Amino acid sequence: MATDYTRFQWRDTGYGEWVRELDEAELSYTSLQRIWRGSGHSFFHMTGHLTLEVPVDNDVDLLTIEKRVDSALAKAWLTLRYHHPTIASQAKLDPIMGKYMKAYPRNSVGWLEKTFVVLSTGHTGVEWANHDPPAPVLPTLYALAVPSTKDKRVVRRDLVFRSPHDIIDGIGTLLLFDNYVRHTSEAFTQGDSYEPPSLDDPGVFQNLSPPFRLAAAIPPEPSEAVLHRLASLDIADATDKARNAEIAALPYRKGALIPGIHRRVEITLSPEQTARLTGACKEVGSTVTHVFHAAIALVLRNLQPMHDQPRSVEYVGYLLRNERGNCVPPFSGHEHAAAVYHSTSSEKLIVSMTVPGHNDSLLGETRLQVEKKEFLDIVQQMKEAYQKVRDDPEHYRLAPLLWARRSIPPPLDEHAIPPIPPPSDSPSASISSVGRIDNIIRQKHGDIEVYNPWVTGEELRNGLGLFLGTFRGSLSLSAAYNDAWHDKDEVLQFVESCIQLVSTGLGLEPSR
Repeated sequence: MATDYTRFQWRDTGYGEWVRELDEAELSYTSLQRIWRGSGHSFFHMTGHLTLEVPVDNDVDLLTIEKRVDSALAKAWLTLRYHHPTIASQAKLDPIMGKYMKAYPRNSVGWLEKTFVVLSTGHTGVEWANHDPPAPVLPTLYALAVPSTKDKRVVRRDLVFRSPHDIIDGIGTLLLFDNYVRHTSEAFTQGDSYEPPSLDDPGVFQNLSPPFRLAAAIPPEPSEAVLHRLASLDIADATDKARNAEIAALPYRKGALIPGIHRRVEITLSPEQTARLTGACKEVGSTVTHVFHAAIALVLRNLQPMHDQPRSVEYVGYLLRNERGNCVPPFSGHEHAAAVYHSTSSEKLIVSMTVPGHNDSLLGETRLQVEKKEFLDIVQQMKEAYQKVRDDPEHYRLAPLLWARRSIPPPLDEHAIPPIPPPSDSPSASISSVGRIDNIIRQKHGDIEVYNPWVTGEELRNGLGLFLGTFRGSLSLSAAYNDAWHDKDEVLQFVESCIQLVSTGLGLEPSR
């Protein structure tokens, strides 16, 4: 199982490109994109959003500031490529080697015009991103001009970043945004005197990001402990399948076999509500991630059909882990944002719950007490599961092997269009928590104020992908879904139910 690491190192082909092989995590996302390509959409294509505002005094010409902002945005995008050249790379098949490679072109002519797009559609970034935006093969930034309102004289630009997931992940997108706004602020302040660094500088190639295996200095040869863990996981998976437990599946609209359009809904709490919620979480010794993941499991349980007698069902999922903390500097920070440095838990997250029967006689206060206890019990299970993954010293060494085991090899035919996978019989709901986004993206860079950062992946399945984050003191819970199987009101109700269940379970009524 030894791995030749030279294939993961960037090398100059001599034909105008720098290339390296994809590692297991990158290849997993490339595979998903290729397998779903017949749908006309790109699986897990990343969408990042950010609103920038520059206040304008009454005695200053608004149009002049708009031109300065747009010029700064374009220059900053060039600067960003210098520091993060991986945003100009793409994964593609090498037909001779029969392998997928990440390729970075030496030639930068036309790149800015192709990947930096200014739009004036009359829509906000949130609206535009929710109506089937392009899924370019190269990471692309769309800057939407949003007119200022009567009560707020500002130049506003909503940024929508679109990228294949084999180039960058969610945390990386947020890190990249912070770097970009910093460059934009510098370009805006310096005006015409600001010059982006030359993309022909030989030093730019030193900034190309390595795959996770190299960034984390994972030994090429798996240790005996890692091999033992893999064997244990095989036994656990076989045991789970043998139990044949009923899964708490997400109801969905039957009929469609092909994905429709990825959509996103969001509910944001006020700073006051967020402060009460986080305080209540601390009182029970947990985090907002623990309590909302517990709520997702229980909301799914509550959507199951009732029978005459109570029965057991299970919520099954995986936990996501940001691996940047396990990377060797400088790969652990902002310098290498354009990378796929995360993993999924080695073990399944399994939560057993009871669906009450029609003959359940619990009423009133008794039922409320039972539900609160059940909620807190599951919160504790979530806490233990998250801490186990967080504190696992071997996990990052195991992560590449897990990606390989859970991935379907992509087709080795550039033009192949495989059959689109059918909807899942037991779709579920997952959660990705980015915590306090203020720790990643600063609220202000110079004259530029930052608002509403979020990130999501293109959802082409019939499940739900929930995202949790806090910025400027307000917690937001969003959900990504595909409109072939779900509608907006239904998904909003799911998100609302999660918030309501958390509020009830923590004794915070009314929640909103």
